[in-house]
Amino acid sequence: MPPGIRASVSKSVLRFWDNGTSLPQRVFFCPSCSTWRRTLTTTRTRNGVSDLRRQHDAFTSRFIGKNSSDIARRLISTNSPFETNRTVPARYRDLYALLGELQQTAADQISLSRLQLAQRGLESEIPVIRVAVLGLNDASTARQLVRLLLADPLTGKEPWEDLINSHGSEESQGLLIRYGEESGIIDDSACPTISVSSPLLKKGNIQILVGKIGTGNEPAGVSITEDTLFVPTISISTPNSEVQSVIQYPVHRTIICGTGTDGLFAYSGLLGRANLGLTEQLVHGAIELKDSGRISGESKVTFVDIAVADAALAKFRESVQYASDYERGWTASGIQEIVNWLSMADDTKNGIVLDLEILVQSLLNTAEEGLVAKEAMRIKEQEITTVSADTRQSLDQTVSAWSERAHTELRNSLEEVFTSQRWRGLAWWKLFWRVDDVGAVASEILQTGYLKQAEKEMIWTAGRVKQAGLLNRSPNAEDFIIPSSRAEPEQSAEATEVKKDDPWPMQIAASRFKLSSSTIPSLQALSQNLVLFSASTTGLTSALSALLYTSSSTGLYEACTVAAVGLIYSMRRQQSKWEKARSFWEEEVRETGRTALIETEEVLRKSVRDGPSREREELPETRARLIIERARKALEDVKRG
Repeated sequence: MPPGIRASVSKSVLRFWDNGTSLPQRVFFCPSCSTWRRTLTTTRTRNGVSDLRRQHDAFTSRFIGKNSSDIARRLISTNSPFETNRTVPARYRDLYALLGELQQTAADQISLSRLQLAQRGLESEIPVIRVAVLGLNDASTARQLVRLLLADPLTGKEPWEDLINSHGSEESQGLLIRYGEESGIIDDSACPTISVSSPLLKKGNIQILVGKIGTGNEPAGVSITEDTLFVPTISISTPNSEVQSVIQYPVHRTIICGTGTDGLFAYSGLLGRANLGLTEQLVHGAIELKDSGRISGESKVTFVDIAVADAALAKFRESVQYASDYERGWTASGIQEIVNWLSMADDTKNGIVLDLEILVQSLLNTAEEGLVAKEAMRIKEQEITTVSADTRQSLDQTVSAWSERAHTELRNSLEEVFTSQRWRGLAWWKLFWRVDDVGAVASEILQTGYLKQAEKEMIWTAGRVKQAGLLNRSPNAEDFIIPSSRAEPEQSAEATEVKKDDPWPMQIAASRFKLSSSTIPSLQALSQNLVLFSASTTGLTSALSALLYTSSSTGLYEACTVAAVGLIYSMRRQQSKWEKARSFWEEEVRETGRTALIETEEVLRKSVRDGPSREREELPETRARLIIERARKALEDVKRG
């Protein structure tokens, strides 16, 4: 029974230091696709920060070149890794630009390294296809497989074959193999690189990254993402320093190499837990099993026999007369199946390289799935805070009931206070000794008989509306104060400034304040003027009557007539003006109360029916999904040519 297979690579970082050592790490992304890196240093170098800076300067100068200082600056920049003035083929420009927009709008839903790999591929008509050959916990099988894939049987054994076999045998290092003039391994680059003159690399414009992928004791429920298989993580040692660097290198295709039944089960478990979708056809397994037979066609795994393939290759190199033996051994080893699978990488029958097309589609699908889930969650949150129609109807009925009771209270309570003894005590003929009580009595009427209970019930009703989520904002001044057309301009401006933070409609309180501050002083002043006028008129006419009686032959009856006329005129004037003023004030109080109730009802009904902010704001996920749709259309346009 093979041991339980657990893919620790689901966390995208391999444990390259399982030997118990604690090495500092410096993490940065592939300089071909990304230009930023993250350094996690756990120990200091011997000479401190100055040594690190000198080491970094030497590293960038060796990797970029002496005449490329601007590129070196871009390598260590934290800005966008792509220059805005890159030359992109005309038929790819729309798709390229849309992928850039997607990076800005949905960066948390997409693999940025794979997105940048796709953009880099769109910068050329013949993009470089990256293939990762990863060994399960051990890269030795992967290195041997790569050597056989790249070996030219028509030539003798070349030095690079031994370099590939021996590289990283003691440490967990990766190796990048590309087409070019044969050279040794360049260790001073971002990733150790070797150039090989291989027909396979040249024909498909392929680069191969050799590394390993770890399996550990991860929980069974942990899923594996595309980044686990298509953004392999390799470890390299930085020259002249104890710092160990980890590089994440995005690729288009991945070959998983394993040995024996344990390797087969590990690969099966890895692939079974992976959520790949379209990219599943870009993952292939190469399992070394002797006497296992060939698996061809559309299978995701090929059983290989490296020893048989190596012997066949050595036989053919020894002499061409062993060509038939080479063909039989090479075919039986299963290596040719891997070669055939790699040859599909340069398929451009749809106007775009197959691997690049699948990469773009995979990125769009992954981003859309994440955006749909996030958008659904936000919509659900909005629906939770949205008040149902039944609740709105219930609140609307509550407002109607309150309005009916308030109008009834206004009519009955004002009728009661205006017929009370206190108010009748201000009759016109009693003003002479009660003129100073006019203001106090009028204020008492407003405090006790002007919508006192209706205001309390309104506060309770507004609380229910707010509890339902329809008043979850500070009230607008235009809703909760007296309109400017019904209030004096200076008072309206003052109310607008003061009442912005009131938690319920303030029409009733504002109308009471208006009546108290504007009408009561006027009524008080009128009563005083009437009393003064009546007293002065009566006094003057009485004096005139006495003067006429004493200074002429006017009789007492005629002289008293003048005084009586003055008294009657002043009393009649006081009676008529005061009764009119009282009636006018009573009507003004009633009308102001009705207006306040109507305005309060309108505010509450508007809150219940429309809510404070019923318009749904456009979600950022919606805009990102529109960009994805445009990118899909641009991809279809590219495929149609």
